[in-house]
Amino acid sequence: MLAMSESCVLYIRGSRWCVEWARIPVSPTLFISRSGLERGVNGQRGREREVAERVEILARPVLDSMGLELVEVLYHGGPSRGLLRMTIDKPGGIGHEDCAEVTRVIGTQLDVEDVVPTAYTLEVSSPGLERRLRRPEDYVKYEGRLAKVKTATQVCVGRLGGMAQGQIVMKLESGEERRIPLKDVVETRLMVEMGRSQHSHGG
Repeated sequence: MLAMSESCVLYIRGSRWCVEWARIPVSPTLFISRSGLERGVNGQRGREREVAERVEILARPVLDSMGLELVEVLYHGGPSRGLLRMTIDKPGGIGHEDCAEVTRVIGTQLDVEDVVPTAYTLEVSSPGLERRLRRPEDYVKYEGRLAKVKTATQVCVGRLGGMAQGQIVMKLESGEERRIPLKDVVETRLMVEMGRSQHSHGG
């Protein structure tokens, strides 16, 4: 007769990591090490990034031909169905029709090329007012906009002053200029400013 053991299973629900406890039969000599669990999680994240990168390579030229900008691709692999999120934009903003058309066109391309390894749901949306910046050219495009920049050690709020030698230039409210290496940035998002047009500088 097999012994029963508690097991911690990690999975993704939407964009959140969840933890589920289960009791499963195991051999008396079997154990799950913490380092082994961490390798499994890191491996899953690595596979998700690879899928997102393949989707981006396929989708970017298609969207360029449609006059649309591909802002971001995220993929979360679920136990039975993955979630593929694409964020798109264009001068003047994205409408419902744009999202519907991209869902149809890109969905067909992905099915033909078999890029996503499992069944998945494709979600296409606009970046919203608090847009995430990813590429060096984004910091030039949105120069002058108020933004929040997060690194592993600090959170900096100020106006973007473009890029210089691989560093984000920020002008703080105090008047101080701060430079943050782009390689150290965990996340940058534009901030909503009341009374200011959010589509200035192309966004």
